[in-house]
Amino acid sequence: MGDNGKDMEIEGLEEMPEEEVTYTALDDERREELDAMIDLKVVGIELEVWDEDEEGSPEEPSLFDCDLYLDEGQALELYAAVAYPDPEGDPIRGADPIFDLVGKLVDDELVLLDYQQADEEGGLLLAFGKDEEVSLVVLANEWMVSEWEADDEEGDEDDEDDGA
Repeated sequence: MGDNGKDMEIEGLEEMPEEEVTYTALDDERREELDAMIDLKVVGIELEVWDEDEEGSPEEPSLFDCDLYLDEGQALELYAAVAYPDPEGDPIRGADPIFDLVGKLVDDELVLLDYQQADEEGGLLLAFGKDEEVSLVVLANEWMVSEWEADDEEGDEDDEDDGA
């Protein structure tokens, strides 16, 4: 009797890197990671607006991917995200307005104030602002937490001083 291929190895299965896992829902481990980022200032951004939205309907919000570099070497990688300049309003549309709005995270020295799961299906809702006042809300369908190292050779400011 045959084994119906049960002993057959699937090529490339072991080659999938584990560190590239993105998340779509909050669990205890994700909450712990995000709790450690509360009140951290955004010090850098890499942003890419999806080209396919340029051809989409004007009613559709523009999607973007971005890496947010926070104090203390923490980073948030956001995928298929939309930005809301007003938490009660509509998402921003168009590449230039997105670059302007998301750029304010660094320009205005905004911090991560709060987060929550977007809805029962997942997603992450992030609130950024200053002095407990929300200035920008970002909704990401997927995300990943990572770390980064500041390039000290360029004379970047060291944020290691706690200013106590």
